[in-house]
Amino acid sequence: MKLVTFQSLEAAKDLFEKGYLECDNTKINFDKIGYAYKWIVEKMNKSIANEFHASYPIWCWVKCYKDICPPKRKGEKVQGYDVKITFHKNEDDVFITDFRRYSFLLNNVYIPDSIEDKRTFEEKLNKYNITKEDLKAFVRLDKYKVRRADDEFLRVCEQIRESFDKCITKESDVIQGCVWRINLEDIEKIEILKDDGYRYGSLNYIRSNGERMNWINDYYKKLE
Repeated sequence: MKLVTFQSLEAAKDLFEKGYLECDNTKINFDKIGYAYKWIVEKMNKSIANEFHASYPIWCWVKCYKDICPPKRKGEKVQGYDVKITFHKNEDDVFITDFRRYSFLLNNVYIPDSIEDKRTFEEKLNKYNITKEDLKAFVRLDKYKVRRADDEFLRVCEQIRESFDKCITKESDVIQGCVWRINLEDIEKIEILKDDGYRYGSLNYIRSNGERMNWINDYYKKLE
């Protein structure tokens, strides 16, 4: 299958020098996204062969609406997105998740199956006086220095974590993938991205209403 990843010039150089590219762990902000990464790595190691024992995956685009990756948009260039790499992998080597539902992982939010399921879980949160801020603080160590640790709260967080398996699906029009390694022979094309007033490879941009897309709410709308 054809995939696209956006990387730095440093990463592209590494690819040619070594003959392969793996994730550079020093580029990961673990306080910000460590909880979600831990989940991804745990699930990947159970389903995707990790022949070279990579610690963390490389992210890529599988599908973005009618294309593979987001189209360029007017806006500031994404830092670290210097090259666009188009490559190929066997589907069995790609851990596929729904881009929308991954936002639930980043915010420690329960992924419901239906609007009724959403309401039922919200009632549970109200019962234990658990707020969105409480949930977010549990996973965002970069922003919060104090977090709840009572038994009821931890049980709810465990139920939320169990719901994250719903993120593993191909049934979406916006799909991301993770691979352990990209080999030089996997490459179809490498394009140098110009700093030309456009934003490449990202859906995280300001919309016409002055706000960024709320992917969690977007998912909720699809349940209605």
